[in-house]
Amino acid sequence: MNLNEFKETLSKLIGSYDTFILTTHENSDADGVGAEYAIYLYLEMFGKNVRMINNDKPSSECEFFHIGNKVHTRIETLDTNDIVFMLDFNEINRVGKRLIPLFTSGNQIVRIDHHKKPETMSNCISYIDDTASSTCELVFNIIEDELSHFPEEVQKQIALALYSGIIFDTNNFANKNVSPRTFEVCAQLNAYGADNHLAYKKLFENRKTKELQLLGLTLSSIEEFYDGKVVLYFTTQKMLEESELPIEATEGFSKDVKPTNGREVVVYIRETGKNTYRVSLRSDHRDVQKIAEHFDGGGHILASGFRAKMKLTDLKSELLSLLK
Repeated sequence: MNLNEFKETLSKLIGSYDTFILTTHENSDADGVGAEYAIYLYLEMFGKNVRMINNDKPSSECEFFHIGNKVHTRIETLDTNDIVFMLDFNEINRVGKRLIPLFTSGNQIVRIDHHKKPETMSNCISYIDDTASSTCELVFNIIEDELSHFPEEVQKQIALALYSGIIFDTNNFANKNVSPRTFEVCAQLNAYGADNHLAYKKLFENRKTKELQLLGLTLSSIEEFYDGKVVLYFTTQKMLEESELPIEATEGFSKDVKPTNGREVVVYIRETGKNTYRVSLRSDHRDVQKIAEHFDGGGHILASGFRAKMKLTDLKSELLSLLK
């Protein structure tokens, strides 16, 4: 569905329904949460009853949105007349197990995303553009005509949320997914009051001392393979215990070792429990999405991820075999 068709269909849904549920992928990030909060404020301007229900509370990097108390982590009620938005993901299994009923109870689904290979879903309208920098960029495309009519304070809140999501997903405009449209959107968001300095400080310069110490332990684990073309590094449960920090403190660590200077693929592995891991893969030219899909994960060609339940030695061996 193209943008104009999507906007027309969405407008009819907004005019016909009163209750809306918004959600993003588990282990949410600034793009998913930023898109979610912008849609939340947008729908409120039309007098709608809106809930944000995520698998987890927003990570510490999103604290400056001040929406923690607005985000629920369980489905208290679900009516067939609730319209459900899925933001920044296109496969049901990425929402977290306890929220899957949002997509299997017959509700009308509204999907906005920028990832490839969307899952086929019934009762769903979709606006998907895998050439876009972020889901937040797509949300701006949807709401930009109405945004100028909103109160100034609401404009500022929406603009900050969307701008933050864009700079997070583009690594402050450094990634290859940035286009002229991305800069155009951000210029407009800045004009609406998005505080670019605040967003950058909170997303990229906000680590506490213990988090820096944990990052140091993580970086000390770096291993090179295939003449340095593949690099692996880890955060273990032991490191978390030593640092007295939860796994959420590692958000963003996957971006601290970049695929440059001969490194073709960078693999960051987080131990989330006994023989359970979250894996992030990044490259500047190799298709790591295929690797993630091998483990039932996904993402983008140059940045993808997956979860695995196996021994670490087996995980490393399988990854290195695929990356050879």
